[in-house]
Amino acid sequence: MRIRVPNNFTPRPYQAKYMRYFDSGGKRAVWVVHRRGGKDLTALHQTCKMAHQRRSAYWHVFPTAEQGRKAIWEGFTKSGERIMEQVFPAAIRKSPKEFLPKAEMVVELKCGSIWRLMGSDQIEVVGAGPAGVVFSEYAVAKPSAWNLIRPMLRENDGWASFIFTPRGNNHGKKLYDVAQKEVGWFHDLQTLYDTRAYDPDLTIASERAEGMPEALIQQEYMCSFTAANVGAVFGDLLPAPEDFDHPLDGVYTSWDLGVSDATAIWFWRLNGEGVDFIDHYEATGKNASHFIDVIESKKYSYVRHYLPHDARSRTWVTSATPVGTLETRWPGKVDLLPQDTIANGIEAGRWLLQKGSRFHARCSEGIEALKAYHYEWDDDRKVLARTPLHDWSSHTADAFRYAASVVRVVGLIDAPTPEPLPPDLPMIFVDDNGMTRLNRTFNDLSRASINRRPRNERI
Repeated sequence: MRIRVPNNFTPRPYQAKYMRYFDSGGKRAVWVVHRRGGKDLTALHQTCKMAHQRRSAYWHVFPTAEQGRKAIWEGFTKSGERIMEQVFPAAIRKSPKEFLPKAEMVVELKCGSIWRLMGSDQIEVVGAGPAGVVFSEYAVAKPSAWNLIRPMLRENDGWASFIFTPRGNNHGKKLYDVAQKEVGWFHDLQTLYDTRAYDPDLTIASERAEGMPEALIQQEYMCSFTAANVGAVFGDLLPAPEDFDHPLDGVYTSWDLGVSDATAIWFWRLNGEGVDFIDHYEATGKNASHFIDVIESKKYSYVRHYLPHDARSRTWVTSATPVGTLETRWPGKVDLLPQDTIANGIEAGRWLLQKGSRFHARCSEGIEALKAYHYEWDDDRKVLARTPLHDWSSHTADAFRYAASVVRVVGLIDAPTPEPLPPDLPMIFVDDNGMTRLNRTFNDLSRASINRRPRNERI
């Protein structure tokens, strides 16, 4: 049987322009297109074509793997056909026999190439070697993923495509600016009025009537980089990073622990009126010794390390709990935060950002995560969700919320200087339940507000 690739797909003129660039040997493309403009379907068909021209591995990278599963692996075309069946029909694939919803998202083609669907938050735990990579919704993807993949493509003489709808003046906009300046890069921006993929006047009027914020309309349909990033949790308060000097002592850390996903750590110091965030680290799939080495490799003198309230019940890659492992390594310097609501943590974070807090230039990836942390627009209910979307930015944002909670609840900024303890007394006191005095203070101060919140809103 002979199959024409692309299979059962005729590109519109603006889609054909993108495909012709790669057909002519292009290596880098930044393609900005309005909502429902067929970006992913076009990129998938182009990848399938190129996978038959060069036997290798090809990746399609969503912000998270779960987003990719819902949009592509389980998705349908407008005509009701499974996306995966249209792009990779049975006649050209070796496996899988059928696209089961919960299966591993890998396709092996009869020509020998392998295509994989994954998340930008998991790139560091995936093997090397792709010849082509598509970053879908790159404006809300983890920026560091491109830094990890770029050396692989350079070695393999591979290509990369970045397709997205704008989400403010972030790393997506920066890359689009690069594409406009770099010789050989493809760059194209297509609004709904450019493509006419569906009626622009009717669509925008309908969205306005149903309550979609104007800034979101400008982003989604007019591809505006300057419209406010609707739903941003901290974005409107984040200062620009600075390359400031600071002492190396008096450093605290706050952690968000990942079991199968990322662990994020903020390093911070009190600066009198607010907090200086002097460093940031995040990694996926690492064990306790890795993070201990990271902490001890830095030339900081630490005051305390703050872990989430469930650190005693969770485990890392090994069977040991994080709090047990770190308490053994740093006795007397590890504390658990109390259970609290996400809303309280966000309130504390916004409060802290208005207290003269600064971010060092080495925290750039952490700042990008805080910019990306957002409430998602619910198309069905026409409102923003009650809690922020859980994606690659959540781990760093959670660790930031924990830092803010420590500062606010304990009163590290506004509290008077405590009298020094007698030299013969230990610095930390432990009660019968193994709870430090600081943890008891946390619980006493926060219990009332926690009990007032619905259970499903608690962290």
